[in-house]
Amino acid sequence: METRARLNPTLHQRHCWECMRRRIVCDFERPACSKCCAAGIACPGYDEKKPLKWLAPGKVSSRSRKRLIPPETNRSSTGSEEPVVSQETSPTSADNEIELLELFMITPTRELKSETCTIVESVWYYNSHVYPDYSAIHELAPNPYLGHFPLEALHQVPMSMCHTLVYLALAHRVYRVYPADNRRPLTTLRPRLYERRGLALRSLVELMGNLQNEMVIDATIGSILLFLFVDARQLPSSDWQHHFAAATELIKIRGGFASLSRSSEVLKPLILHLLLLGVMGNTTTPPSQHIPTTSQLELIDLMADLYGDGMYPILLCPPYLLMDIIRINNLRFEATASPLTDSTRATAQAVLEHIEAFSAEDWKGSNPDVQEDWLLLGRMYRSSIALYCISSLQSLSVFPSTNYFTAMRTVHGTRLYTILEQVILRPRIKVFAIWPLVVAGMQAVDASPTIRHIVDAQLSEMAGMLATPAPMLASAVFRRFWTSGQTGWDECFDRPYAFVS
Repeated sequence: METRARLNPTLHQRHCWECMRRRIVCDFERPACSKCCAAGIACPGYDEKKPLKWLAPGKVSSRSRKRLIPPETNRSSTGSEEPVVSQETSPTSADNEIELLELFMITPTRELKSETCTIVESVWYYNSHVYPDYSAIHELAPNPYLGHFPLEALHQVPMSMCHTLVYLALAHRVYRVYPADNRRPLTTLRPRLYERRGLALRSLVELMGNLQNEMVIDATIGSILLFLFVDARQLPSSDWQHHFAAATELIKIRGGFASLSRSSEVLKPLILHLLLLGVMGNTTTPPSQHIPTTSQLELIDLMADLYGDGMYPILLCPPYLLMDIIRINNLRFEATASPLTDSTRATAQAVLEHIEAFSAEDWKGSNPDVQEDWLLLGRMYRSSIALYCISSLQSLSVFPSTNYFTAMRTVHGTRLYTILEQVILRPRIKVFAIWPLVVAGMQAVDASPTIRHIVDAQLSEMAGMLATPAPMLASAVFRRFWTSGQTGWDECFDRPYAFVS
């Protein structure tokens, strides 16, 4: 009877539970499949329920195969038969999401097929769930830096990059699904993040130990940069500075930032991303811990060339104002290395006047349907950068704490709170609000509890929208700062933070 069941294609055949777990095709041998026997695994069989085994407390230990309900079945019928309820729908929503993640990702196995499927699924996840969060940017203007990951090019990607893509996809899924206060699923799934992160780091070490030629060096630089961007996004810590230093040393071998960006079109956007991360990371880092490369005035010419019209997806700041951020970083960096002079104060005043002179109406695209979005972006960055200039330089006594500067901070703070409430509702531009929102959080030390509550709520919404814990870290920083009795920029950002995504 069992033999006939195997040979008759019209009869339903079930994969054994172990083959299902390993995602391979079962050969349906009874009582135990030969694939399990060949692998030295005790075949768990084909029963309706998965065999029980010891698991950590709180994990799903058994689930039935989903029973299909014929299309003609009336679920609302009041007949004598009880409705069929699949046990797969009975756990909590968190459990269901864990099961989804277990299907999508990833328990490392020894099988190449399984690892390959994991990487392909991660690329599919990026194209289907990460890219759409930013695709509305194309409505502002065509963006050359933003697009789908070409699956056909995956075979040319170093394994370190593949592991990093899996790390990105899994982390994005975890932080998109679960709120920050839902600790049980995060505790269950976070080890997988660190496991995949460890695989990416191990592959990077192997690449760095075999720098035979320029092609390998470029592949290593690209791998380090991709890992740095994902790590800074998903694991907020000062580690991003160490990755930055490693990439910088390899870039020096290839002639430096300017030379490599001219010679490699593939690495050019990654170099731009790296420099933007350094520039914006320095804004929320104590001056004594700045990355010197991104606080030097010599960077302005290179950034003006690389940044162009300011269409890079992680920022979309007017180029006019981005150069002022570099100038402010330079003033902060220099103020810790030498005594203040009248020349330093005059330079700071000139930078502030340059920011005040910016007109959002002069920075907008040609599409009349998105003019309001361009204006909001320009005004948002103008006020947030003015606040950064005043607050950060007051923290170093470059600017005095006078009524004049207090009034300027109040005016720009009020404008910024109003603009952010509008920006956060606009799909095309809301992804660019995280750094201005961080500036608003610092300025809220002088604001009412209502304003602080609004900023905190916007940060929480931003965390779910961007699927990154960075806004929640900012929220924790501000809650501590608001109750500390301190008011200075460097007292708020007392260690290296990178609030860009």
